[in-house]
Amino acid sequence: MSILFIIFAAVCCIAVLISAVALFRLGRKRKVQKRYGAASRLSGGVQDVRHEIPGLLHRIWIGPRVFPPFKDLDWIESFDEENSDFTPLVWRDADVRRLIEEKYPEYEAQYSGYRLNIQRADLARYLVLYEYGGMYADLDMSAVRPVRELLENFPKKGFFSFVEIVLSETRAREIGEGEPIRKEGHRRGWNEIPEDQERIASYSFLCAPGHPVMLEILKEAGRRAGLTVKRQYDVYYTTGPDLFTTVVHRCMHDGFDVTVIDKTMADEFMLHHGSATWKTFINFGFH
Repeated sequence: MSILFIIFAAVCCIAVLISAVALFRLGRKRKVQKRYGAASRLSGGVQDVRHEIPGLLHRIWIGPRVFPPFKDLDWIESFDEENSDFTPLVWRDADVRRLIEEKYPEYEAQYSGYRLNIQRADLARYLVLYEYGGMYADLDMSAVRPVRELLENFPKKGFFSFVEIVLSETRAREIGEGEPIRKEGHRRGWNEIPEDQERIASYSFLCAPGHPVMLEILKEAGRRAGLTVKRQYDVYYTTGPDLFTTVVHRCMHDGFDVTVIDKTMADEFMLHHGSATWKTFINFGFH
């Protein structure tokens, strides 16, 4: 009888511990939910271009699951705490569609026509940053130091992005020659080189509202929207980091107001953990 009682007591203790941990995590999640204001409360936009980066932190969350994901809570809290002077906002599908309906109806068919929610999430970040400016960050970003300290080193700059990785010449050639969707792009005359060796991160960037680089990104996304997405890289090409990289490099070459921070410096302010939340939580059709 005593052994059964001990086992029962142990099971009860474990159940209580598990419940306490679950409640603690749920409390943290609700705290984040409360902190992130609805994107619909924003006013102003491109018509109020001030040629400076406003203190807005935009996150995109498109799909049926509840924001935010538990697995990214530590990183979200870290990022928000170090950048507490930025107002955090979450854009859900209804918010993005409202923005498109009110200000960018020409993108409605493109947004709705994408095969995957991640493509919609990509387009959304470009539209939101073009309209309101501020900072975009994926949910799997953690902060080391406030981004404002970085911006102070580059006064009067309107667009900031970061180097994600530098590919070897061999690897860049392999991607350019091996990915079918890039071959299609070459057939249409869209690419001057097989693949940019210096890949620019689209997981976090900052800009002033109405910045011309964002407009160029939106234009290129529109041009690539008609391509069929069959593979994971196709997402990178149509809306993700390849699209972003191609346009940013082009704009740098053409003399646009663009600042690209090298990875060593970027890592002093923020880290990208690559948890691929966009695959598991937003909806991704490949493995």
